[in-house]
Amino acid sequence: MSRSLTIVASVVATVIGVGALLFIPLSIVVGHMQNVLAEIVVLVVCVWYVARVMRADRRARRAAEAALPPERRPPERKPRRAITFQVRETLVIFAIWGVIVFAFDAFALQMDPLVNVGVAVFAGFMLATLTVTGRHMMFRLTAEEGASDEGLRPEERDR
Repeated sequence: MSRSLTIVASVVATVIGVGALLFIPLSIVVGHMQNVLAEIVVLVVCVWYVARVMRADRRARRAAEAALPPERRPPERKPRRAITFQVRETLVIFAIWGVIVFAFDAFALQMDPLVNVGVAVFAGFMLATLTVTGRHMMFRLTAEEGASDEGLRPEERDR
């Protein structure tokens, strides 16, 4: 029962933390700096709680696995290769999306420049995140398909 409550509390803390993260740019744009401070505090507390719970769960799981006889222990995972994060590529994509959003908001929506900066930064971040994640998933999936097709004849691959 306590594990279920811990999982539910972690999920709730994650949702609240993401909500606080999403409200920070809004509070900056509308000029409520006291809200920004409160939202940052809520975000930090939520991240701390989830990290603490995850670490405790990992320690408990590893202790339980270590107590098992060697033949009953789960196999150790060996990742194919480390997932890399392209900082330079992400910053370029962020800048491109930010400029596109800023230009669209300025010309099509005739948004106030200060509000437009806040919207462009937030939208650029979200769109860059989706773009980088999408590219990573696409290349990961095609790499897995290529690895699984290696042992097949050409006519079998086209099926």
